[in-house]
Amino acid sequence: MASTRASNDLTQGSVFRHIMRLVAPMSFGILAMMLVGVIDAYWVGRLGTDQQAAVQFVFPVSMLVMSISIGLGAGAVSVVARAAGRGDGESTKRVATDALSLSFIVVLIVSLIGIPLIGPVFRAMGATDQMMPYVREYMTIWFAGAVFMVGPMVASNLLRAMGDAIVPSVIMIIAAFINMILDPILIFGLGPIPALEVTGAALATLIANMAVFLIALGVLVFREKLLDFSWPGFDTLFWNWREIARIGAPASGSNMIGPLANTMVFAAMAPFGEPAVAGLGVGMRVEALALIPLFALSGSIGPITGQNGGAGLDHRVREAFLKSFLFCAGWGLAMAVLLFGLSRFLAPVFLPSADGQAIASSYWAIAPFSMAGYGVAMAAAAGFNGLGRPLIGVACNAFRGLALIIPLAWLGNWLGGATGVIWGLFAANLIAGVVIAFLVLKFAPLTAEDGRKR
Repeated sequence: MASTRASNDLTQGSVFRHIMRLVAPMSFGILAMMLVGVIDAYWVGRLGTDQQAAVQFVFPVSMLVMSISIGLGAGAVSVVARAAGRGDGESTKRVATDALSLSFIVVLIVSLIGIPLIGPVFRAMGATDQMMPYVREYMTIWFAGAVFMVGPMVASNLLRAMGDAIVPSVIMIIAAFINMILDPILIFGLGPIPALEVTGAALATLIANMAVFLIALGVLVFREKLLDFSWPGFDTLFWNWREIARIGAPASGSNMIGPLANTMVFAAMAPFGEPAVAGLGVGMRVEALALIPLFALSGSIGPITGQNGGAGLDHRVREAFLKSFLFCAGWGLAMAVLLFGLSRFLAPVFLPSADGQAIASSYWAIAPFSMAGYGVAMAAAAGFNGLGRPLIGVACNAFRGLALIIPLAWLGNWLGGATGVIWGLFAANLIAGVVIAFLVLKFAPLTAEDGRKR
């Protein structure tokens, strides 16, 4: 255990090497999880339009619940990484255990509230009578097993906070592999296994997450010895929960800003017709594949800033931000050039109409050239979460999403039509990246901040 911990010490050695060591395996894990969504949509789509629409319809609600889990994971990373950076082994074990228990309790409460509200919530969202039986089937299982879906996420974040890059990514890949195997078997049946259709799709995800949760728990208990099952007393327990929630609650809200901003971009594009909306959607989905390493960076910088901030190594925190921003710039430019070159070949593959193809091609010729700005905003927000300064992270995402993307997309709608919306998105990401990078490196506090002393 000691050698493993030493090799994962993020307060020693090259900061950029640590960034790449965390980003590379996590990129493969994110790619695997993205493929699960595509394959799920493919198999459920073979059941019929109503079934596919129902499963896609539940996505916003499931992402809302998962945002809570992502926030709790960010809180766990921050508190555990800072304790590890201070070299406080006992405190590290205690807060890791309490982070896991808090996530279970919060998600259990959400599930108990969510199951009775499936009907009213989805009716209010506009679900049709044809969709509702499938929505109810899927979400009942989803809510019932939400603890097992959140468990691997928080456990992986705890391992990542300790500097372990490999196991969390392997967990994501194993979950994706199990899900992809079980999907056709449980949806359509095989041998003695009956065809469960939409229920089967939900069960495939649940079983995959239960399996990897057991794996992650085994690693935490037996390899890392990171969990402490002794009773700490209510005072210590509530104190740790409060510190985790101090980071996690703002991080959860911050995670919701991006989807909200994208929804408003689609609203700005909607007046120009369905082909324009389809072109925008395809453009964003393909760009998301190019963004995978930047998503991975946002999940990797928190442990680095947290450990170094906890150790009082402010200069290494600054270096982590600087080199993360430079990575965003280099990767973003390379992917922008690639998408620009492939745009006229990609558009016909995904879109049947000439109008839709034109919008997608325009998107890949314009928007990716400010991809780096999106990465800078994500990395800055996650880095400050790691330092225990979540409100700065919220400010980064709010500045990009609420202050820039929404108004500039609608300004583009007014001035330049459908292409103007894309230019508005480009300008928003570019301005956000430049301003956030400048403020972080020039003025932002780069020290770790703990909660109020007892």
